[in-house]
Amino acid sequence: MPKEQVLCLSYFDHVIGPTSFYCNEKFNESEGPDTTKILEFNDEPGTFIFAFKDYQTLNHLFFIESQFARGGKEIVMLTYMIKAAYFKNEIIDIFKFLESRMSKIEEFATELTKLEEFPAILHEHKRLKSQNDLFEGLGSESFKIKFLDVFNKYFEILSPSPTLDFPLRKEPYSKKIFIFGAQNAGKSTFLKNIEAIQFYIQKNNDLPSRIYEVVIDNVEILTYDCIDKDFECEKCKNLDGCLKNVQGFILIINLSNEQNILDSRERFQKIVNKCTEITNKPIPVLIIGNKIENQKEVDQKFVQSQFKLVELKECGIKIKYFSINILKDKGKIMEALRWLIRQMI
Repeated sequence: MPKEQVLCLSYFDHVIGPTSFYCNEKFNESEGPDTTKILEFNDEPGTFIFAFKDYQTLNHLFFIESQFARGGKEIVMLTYMIKAAYFKNEIIDIFKFLESRMSKIEEFATELTKLEEFPAILHEHKRLKSQNDLFEGLGSESFKIKFLDVFNKYFEILSPSPTLDFPLRKEPYSKKIFIFGAQNAGKSTFLKNIEAIQFYIQKNNDLPSRIYEVVIDNVEILTYDCIDKDFECEKCKNLDGCLKNVQGFILIINLSNEQNILDSRERFQKIVNKCTEITNKPIPVLIIGNKIENQKEVDQKFVQSQFKLVELKECGIKIKYFSINILKDKGKIMEALRWLIRQMI
């Protein structure tokens, strides 16, 4: 069975730290989110959504009263993970879907707190060799049955179903943001930092929802092959065009390399021309000049003249330029992404 959905329970053991207690799948964390890392970054009760590149997660952190724990409480977290790409033809808005499940995962936590043996089992669980050996020498048969009944019941409740109250797609649809630029401009670093930023903004109730829906799950790097072949690459032929349903572009340029900027300019112009052909709606373009530490930068006027920023704005193109150290300045990356998302809404 493909791991398109995973439900896990983890807790913070005061001896060995964040620990996985039980998952419905034998989940290899190298294939997706490490739930113990999520727990490591949080110590306050609450429900929050956390986006990764492949999986999106709904998490609920709560306390269980325990005479065995320091401070008299165990820190426990439920995590429901879903591969948005697997359900992209069914679920219109993966963020709203997860948001609709918040009350259910909180109900799940409440039922777990009612299991009388649970605190003692959490205390003993660290002795097990395998984290999924829930039933080997722990708890009564009654507890095991009750735990699995509750766990399986809520896995079904959390899972997508056409009969439940969330919007389903009526037809295939996908929206995309493409990153492009010359070699060594910082595209891959930019992508990694977008994911890392999620750790810092996960408790924000406004911006993460938009970042989650619009950026993390839909961003792709546009290949040189596609642009240089005038959007007639093999992928275009098979998928009816790489630019189909595109909603935004992010151009990354290396401010310390004039030739990098010139190479990016040519591809940038091809994209602007192509988008003008295929749509009447202006597609926003975010240009990020990557400031390389301890390297001399080209003059800002050179960048503006090469990409004709003033002229394009006068023609109605939604375009914005930001100068950012991609490796370090996460705050400015967020500011740039805010601008792009506002243009897409």
